[in-house]
Amino acid sequence: MAEERTPAAAAVGDPTRGDPVRRDPAPLVVAVVPEAALSPADRAEIRAFLVAAYAPRFADVFSAHDFWGGPAEGRVLVRTAGGRLAAHCGYGLRTVAVGEREVRIAGVGAVATDPGLRGRGAGRAMFDALAGHLAGDAAFLFLECADPVVGFYTRCGFVHARATVTAIEPATGAPDTSVSNVLTRPLAGAAWPAGDIDLRGLRW
Repeated sequence: MAEERTPAAAAVGDPTRGDPVRRDPAPLVVAVVPEAALSPADRAEIRAFLVAAYAPRFADVFSAHDFWGGPAEGRVLVRTAGGRLAAHCGYGLRTVAVGEREVRIAGVGAVATDPGLRGRGAGRAMFDALAGHLAGDAAFLFLECADPVVGFYTRCGFVHARATVTAIEPATGAPDTSVSNVLTRPLAGAAWPAGDIDLRGLRW
């Protein structure tokens, strides 16, 4: 079953003073959907959404796939009240190595938002829902990103660091090590440990 949460809409203005009351747009509906519950129509919709979000660089990838890397265990789908897809991400659970420690994470990938619906809190609502859904199953949400979107993730509750990350390269199956922007969101209160990161598999 998908878990749905509808953030409350806010009203602006004081009618007792004669102010007009303006309500924010209709609230967004957030669903955490297990991978096995996605229908062919869901997957086609996600592919089209990701193609639009990642074109032109990764349009060919998402024309054929609704996720890259992974594997994904579930998705978070944010929709308007009318059903329009506003934001998407996929996630997968894994135990990784950070320095000398083992850390249980939910790796996040294929993050996208509808540019026409930005500013309504879809990204924050998406990650808040995922954090609540995975409480007790993972210690952190984890992702890597390019420089221009670091600010977006920090506004969604992630902590930014530069770190050395090793992951399996999907084209060759060989380990690939690079320094990247690492974004982590704690789910259990602990701070992300120091040290190089071995994802022990593909990136998300």
